[in-house]
Amino acid sequence: MGLYDYRHIIANERTCYWFIHRLRWPTGVSCPACQSRQIWAMREQGIVRYRCKSCQCHFSLRTGTLFEGSRLPLTKWVLAIGLFRIGISARSLAREINVAVRVAWALLHRLRDVVQHDVLMRKLRGRIEVDETYIGGRHKGKRGRGAAHKTIVVGLKVRGGRVRSLVVPSVATRELHAVIRAHVARGARLYTDELPSYRRLRRLGYRHRRVKHSERFVRGQSHTQAVEGYWGHVKPTLVARHRSVSPKHLPRYLAEADIKHRMPQDTDFIAFMLRRLMSSTQRLPIK
Repeated sequence: MGLYDYRHIIANERTCYWFIHRLRWPTGVSCPACQSRQIWAMREQGIVRYRCKSCQCHFSLRTGTLFEGSRLPLTKWVLAIGLFRIGISARSLAREINVAVRVAWALLHRLRDVVQHDVLMRKLRGRIEVDETYIGGRHKGKRGRGAAHKTIVVGLKVRGGRVRSLVVPSVATRELHAVIRAHVARGARLYTDELPSYRRLRRLGYRHRRVKHSERFVRGQSHTQAVEGYWGHVKPTLVARHRSVSPKHLPRYLAEADIKHRMPQDTDFIAFMLRRLMSSTQRLPIK
């Protein structure tokens, strides 16, 4: 489903409320504290609130989710998620949903935090291409590997599958090996370039093939074309959409790009994000 399919939900707060209600409790309301289904329903100023008969807990649809503590109407949340799927900056989102820029900026970062957690959950398996790139503004001097004033990002791309982009402090052997051990399951086949830091990966339990880019870019199945093509898509998108991305928040933007890359086009992204927002126990200080 696309944003157009949600037009009737975005247009009415009550309709949006019950749509999200069905997503959170498809088989009936349960207490977020004790999971009991013995619930009293109460209406306070037109808002449905609940009370648990077992633990006497008072709760509502927003309790225990990232919606809790937010005064934004649910319709604006749904519209923001739809625009987030397409790709939008904080200033543009602020204009579209009529909120302050700081609120739009915080909202987008909460959505990125949700997808970042989802992206980093499981280790990668199969045939994986590994390559690093440098992201940052233009500066005089050396370009590419070793360039100054750039943030180093390592990409792990499963051929025909998901991708994971991670910020690292350097391309030293210790740093790259630590990233690979943390995010790639042992026994996977890795494809890298000739960077010395990728040596001795076999000792860590991986099957490893290298290609010397000084001689050729493809040698049979040994290449890093997929992950390099991914960099060619992500980096121009960051430049075109956002005025600047600080190294502090870059992992969030990369997680956004990663999950959009691997998600099939026919996925109901808005429902996917709403479920993630409701499954989180963190608080969202957007007011």
